[in-house]
Amino acid sequence: MGHAAPLSLLHPPTDACEAPGGAHVDALARRLGTLELFSQVGRADLCQLAQGARPRRLDPGQSLWFAGEHANWFALIESGVVQIRRMTPTGEGILVGLFRRGEAVGLAAALEGGAFPADAIALGEPADVLSIRVEALRRALGDSIAVSRAINGALLRHTVALRAKIDIVSAGSVPRRLAALMHYLIGRFGRPTATGSIIVDVHLGREEISQLVSARVETVIRILSRWQKAGWIASRPGRIEIMRPDMLERIVDS
Repeated sequence: MGHAAPLSLLHPPTDACEAPGGAHVDALARRLGTLELFSQVGRADLCQLAQGARPRRLDPGQSLWFAGEHANWFALIESGVVQIRRMTPTGEGILVGLFRRGEAVGLAAALEGGAFPADAIALGEPADVLSIRVEALRRALGDSIAVSRAINGALLRHTVALRAKIDIVSAGSVPRRLAALMHYLIGRFGRPTATGSIIVDVHLGREEISQLVSARVETVIRILSRWQKAGWIASRPGRIEIMRPDMLERIVDS
């Protein structure tokens, strides 16, 4: 008398993207897979993450979350730039870091299960994000080495981005801090032009720049105006054009 086939063979586990309502999950999984962070993660793992995902569009200046909110989710940036900003007891803003497409924000807080330590705000233009519930992330981490590697890489990049803030504010005088900021922005957001200048595609106002370098707005305006008159930089709509990165490099190295 033959043995009955195991139930797992008669009814193999259903792929999350093939379950009822899976078309929506599949679409979100495909979007996750286009981001560098999850480019080496397989379809089944992406589908598991996508079960806890939700797309959001932020208007310029709109908050993704505020400091103190329970961190039961994190977000992946699909487009735009998200700034992480903390407020001091006196009501002054401190811009901690800038994050771009493909990067995760709120990840460490979500894994710790605590509260978000700072505000997350769309900077200067609309931002599209995919929020992912931490429960879905923990399930994927428990099942997949590829997801674990991706998340470890994201945490490392987040640490590097935040450390850059320390490097900028410890560069010395305000001109050196500003030059260090421009050098950082070139590396993170810059693209060369046919004329040899570099376009930094970040919508930074004078106030955000002053927060990044920990200096008074008036001081920042005075120095940037001097650099503009010298032909080193130019303010463009929604971006900065740097014509003489070599001169800024000299200030950093002086």
